[in-house]
Amino acid sequence: MKFGVVQIVDGVPGRGLDFVAETASAMEDLGFASYWAPDHVAFFDNVLSVYPHSEDGTFAFRKDQGLLEPIMVLQAAASATKHIRVGTSVEVITLRNPLVRSKHVVTLDHFCNGRFDYGVGIGWMREEYDAAGVPWENRGQRADEYIQAMKELWTQSRASFDGSYVKFKNVVAFPKPLQSPYPPILIGGTTKAAIARAAKLGDGWYGWKMTIDELDLAIEQLRIELEKAGRSIDDGFRLLLGMPHHG
Repeated sequence: MKFGVVQIVDGVPGRGLDFVAETASAMEDLGFASYWAPDHVAFFDNVLSVYPHSEDGTFAFRKDQGLLEPIMVLQAAASATKHIRVGTSVEVITLRNPLVRSKHVVTLDHFCNGRFDYGVGIGWMREEYDAAGVPWENRGQRADEYIQAMKELWTQSRASFDGSYVKFKNVVAFPKPLQSPYPPILIGGTTKAAIARAAKLGDGWYGWKMTIDELDLAIEQLRIELEKAGRSIDDGFRLLLGMPHHG
């Protein structure tokens, strides 16, 4: 078992990129394995969407809440460290253009010398999708295509993809990621659909704020879905669990 830290970096005084570099360096010195940056592209004063990881369905946003872009936060963390891995915890992949984001991922993977883990999910806040101009409906299928399209861009010299949400042809896709064939894709979410997506398309699964009973059920479902995909949880498939810490 390895331990990492997810850290909110919202740019308020004392919690900017200097803070990232200082704390990531300290985590590395203390023996932590990884540094993670969470993601939201927008916040709102009144949110009707139900947050799935709290008893009352609300998320404890601060007034004037914000987050710095996770890829750039991780660049700051990587620049101050040599060994600790850096990762997104988790990025709302469906709010990024996959052609553009694939280049961001490659760039960070080179910058950190192959220490990047790409955590992705589909989010929970409909308001965020509406503001970004991305349809809320069929977001799971959209995520599947975005992941598959990025894999094509990372592994093919001339990449093409023909889906319902992503279409491109003969893209000269260079440079390739430093990690081969690409940075580990860790798919977040506790629903059956998210677990199935992780088994089908991911290199690992990232759960969040679960009881032991919930985790047991999720892992059993993961074993079933991996078997359907001709895979096994024991063949290097990674399991991650995020737990809030207050103190």
